[in-house]
Amino acid sequence: MTTIALRKYLVSKINLLEDDLILEKIKKIIEKKEKVYELSEEQLKKLAQSREQFANGEFYTQEQVDLKIEEWLNEK
Repeated sequence: MTTIALRKYLVSKINLLEDDLILEKIKKIIEKKEKVYELSEEQLKKLAQSREQFANGEFYTQEQVDLKIEEWLNEK
């Protein structure tokens, strides 16, 4: 189905809808351009922890990670 055909099909189906709840959901989907992911409370907590660790200098550089991986690979 082409984009134009799909658009026409959806518009015709939307025009037949009587349910306000469904129309509101469609509206939210259409208006939702930037917000792709919705994080859970646990994910938000972990993200805040990570930011705090970074601010405190608790992180590895890519070079440090590469060296650790190289050491680990040489142990095998």
